[in-house]
Amino acid sequence: MKKIILAMSMLSLSPLSFAQDANETEIEEIIVIGELSRRAVREQIIRVENDIYSFYNERNGNPDLDIVCDDIALTGTRIPQRVCEPVFWTKARNRQVQDLIHEWSGIAELENLSQEVVLETEEMNRVYAELVATYPGFQEALLILEDLKARLEELGN
Repeated sequence: MKKIILAMSMLSLSPLSFAQDANETEIEEIIVIGELSRRAVREQIIRVENDIYSFYNERNGNPDLDIVCDDIALTGTRIPQRVCEPVFWTKARNRQVQDLIHEWSGIAELENLSQEVVLETEEMNRVYAELVATYPGFQEALLILEDLKARLEELGN
């Protein structure tokens, strides 16, 4: 299989680097995604996600739209995994669990939350689209994240 080398110019993805002001000093770092190890790819994904979510959270205007990341041991395992999701999604799931506890019928089944959070999801997408249109660096960061996740998939997670 031909080795894929993607050279990406990665700005220090602090909120300042997303700004359009040409007078700002930016630190540029060249990352060759195709040469990163699995561990290095995971570390870069976390770094880029943290920068993207921090930038987004500061500008979305609604704390329920904030995206928060936690290490959670998923059902059936004791090994924590990084899970990032909007606050409104977490609240909806918690409400659903509470309803399940109060209306216990002997069958524990959580429904799909997507119908319950349609409006919030649409608002979140609107804010993302606005940030992409306003800050070209934000869109670049999203593309870098996509490339990093594709590389991790190539490496077999």
